[in-house]
Amino acid sequence: MDDQSNKILSVMKERDFYHAKVEELQNRIKVLEYDNAELVKRDEELSARCKDLAMKTPYKKRFNRDARH
Repeated sequence: MDDQSNKILSVMKERDFYHAKVEELQNRIKVLEYDNAELVKRDEELSARCKDLAMKTPYKKRFNRDARH
């Protein structure tokens, strides 16, 4: 009976170990999802800024064009 009790305790310890690992990994996933959401938002903002800047005429070209007229 003692051998069976040891096996049961061993299985319970292993179960608790993996349960703790699962909780740890779930918390890590939440942190990574939050970080990813922040990066997606920042990427969208920077993409919009780059698009706006790409559509503007460079200052030097505007200056040269205005100087001729």
